[in-house]
Amino acid sequence: MRWPPRNSMWLVSTGRLSRIKRLVAICLVALLSACGSPRLTGETPSPLPLRSQALPQATPLTRIALGSCYAPQLEQAQVWNAIAAVEPQLLLLTGDNVYQSEERAEPGLRELRDAYAMLASEAEFAALRRRTTILATWDDHDYGLNDAGAEFPQRRESEALFESVWPIPEGAWRADGEGIYSELIWGPVGRRVQVLMLDSRSFRDSWPSKEQAGSSDATLLGETQWQWLQQRLQMPADLRLLVSSIPVLSERQEGENWARMPAERARLLDLLARRADSGLVILSGDTHFGAVLEREADDETLVELLSSSLNLPITEDARPQLELNDAARRGDAIFAANFGLLEINWDKQAILASLRGDDGALLLQRQLSFARDAND
Repeated sequence: MRWPPRNSMWLVSTGRLSRIKRLVAICLVALLSACGSPRLTGETPSPLPLRSQALPQATPLTRIALGSCYAPQLEQAQVWNAIAAVEPQLLLLTGDNVYQSEERAEPGLRELRDAYAMLASEAEFAALRRRTTILATWDDHDYGLNDAGAEFPQRRESEALFESVWPIPEGAWRADGEGIYSELIWGPVGRRVQVLMLDSRSFRDSWPSKEQAGSSDATLLGETQWQWLQQRLQMPADLRLLVSSIPVLSERQEGENWARMPAERARLLDLLARRADSGLVILSGDTHFGAVLEREADDETLVELLSSSLNLPITEDARPQLELNDAARRGDAIFAANFGLLEINWDKQAILASLRGDDGALLLQRQLSFARDAND
């Protein structure tokens, strides 16, 4: 198979792509063109489950890493070594955990299986999995098709593939029916961390136009997932991490984010405001740059750590073309390849949130406080 495939310019030709996705796609095609032949030939086997280290559920979590947007075809896996070096107990993969060389949405999802098999073959990622618990959700490219939602014809097949590739860690929970939303609660009373991994693909209606957004009744999560989230936000926890594959607090007018469905975001913010007492940090990815986002709520400041991309950053010459105006962003956007890290100090009820490069270098750092008045 030619590398990249002849029709890989699908990435840049479709009019549905936002400017940022077109730029990322151009970068991806250029990078893949320099990668030589693919490592897989002939029939692609089903990828082995990407099992990870089992962490006892009673363990207090103090170091949590996160990241998104990883292209195994590039054979640039050093970021896994950088993540391993900070010794996280838990790694949250927030979507686009692999990219396909072609997105044809054909039955069998061969290209997606190829991508997972490439990831499974990486020694660096295998070493990380042996020492760190991993919990994953998906975004569009590892769901199967750019910007796809509930209309994706292979969504049930993709869900079965995802569940076979990413076994749920011991002590965690994943949806039994449709969707791959999941939950993990670890740690003793007083140091309980609840991780809520949303599924922003399986139930999402088509994005409304800008003119229709304010009056649209389109759903992002689907009613079943909404009811689950409402219930789980009332569970006892000391710190909650809400994980969305796309930005929640961003006010940017391009790309995929919750601001494009204002009623859905208002519903989410209302649920968060009415959660059982706990600290809260929102985590996200997708954008191919990192940032800290904030939004003032009635009695708290909501904070979101956005980490992207693990190994597919936007090239320097493409950055001036991006529309980066965002009233929610605090500080600069981080364009270098990056992963996020949360270092929790339970005694001080504080989190040191940072973005680090694929060599481990500190790129951004923010001190956060969280309430400890959780239910017993």
